[in-house]
Amino acid sequence: MPLVSTKYLIELAEKKEFALPAFNSPHLEFMTWILEEAEKLNSPVIIQFAPVEYYFLDIAALSDALHALSRKFSVPFSLHLDHSHEIKEVMDAILNHFSSVMIDGSRHSIEKNIEITKKVVEISHLAEVIVEGEIGRVGGLEGDEQWEVDPESDDFFTLPEEAAFFANKTGVDLLAVAVGTRHGLYNGMVPRLQFDRIREIKKQTHLPLVIHGGSGTPVDQLQQAVRAGVRKINFSTTLRVAFLKSIREYTDHHPDELFLPKLFRDISPSLKAAARECMESSLSVGKA
Repeated sequence: MPLVSTKYLIELAEKKEFALPAFNSPHLEFMTWILEEAEKLNSPVIIQFAPVEYYFLDIAALSDALHALSRKFSVPFSLHLDHSHEIKEVMDAILNHFSSVMIDGSRHSIEKNIEITKKVVEISHLAEVIVEGEIGRVGGLEGDEQWEVDPESDDFFTLPEEAAFFANKTGVDLLAVAVGTRHGLYNGMVPRLQFDRIREIKKQTHLPLVIHGGSGTPVDQLQQAVRAGVRKINFSTTLRVAFLKSIREYTDHHPDELFLPKLFRDISPSLKAAARECMESSLSVGKA
């Protein structure tokens, strides 16, 4: 089926009370394996790219590849821009048929964040593209930048009243919130999501909420977050870890293997299993 819009998928998620697993997919094999598993589980998904990823690839080629793949699958999925920081990045995504974009102004003051996000909303809505904004600060490894935050400090978590003010001033369609997750690996830490905070933000903003840093967060916590109002969960690290671990194991056992299609065939089950857990965590299985 043709790619659908993220707006359509978010409305479906609100209606059926699940979250859309949003996968950062840096190359064609990732995309294909994720979509094969989504098809098997009848799970809607979002395929997304951050500028730090497509600077090494080509945004037009990625978009073309997704549109070509869409003819192979019946499960609905959409194309999203993750963690953009500049209007030019947003414009590139819109021109290449992304149906949703994220503008991340969370490293700025709230005033500057509102200014940037509002401008992106105005531009994107003209093209019927919906916008994800972020208020609060999610720590960890984001692309090639490390951001450390104090997990006990309210200074970094999303404040419900601030979220409501931000939503009202910007007109965003989705809101990414800091409620206890982090980007990248947890390195022995156990996340503790703040469900009361999620519920209160949802109550005050009436927006579909987004969690970044879904990888490594316990399944039961993510599912509880979905029940509290989260409608999109980002996953990246868990797939990369599975992918690289499988390659290392394969090459250890087959050091002379040079036929890459065989390698990809043999390592794909590991990545598909990781993707399946993400879909189960999001309560999206069977919701297409």
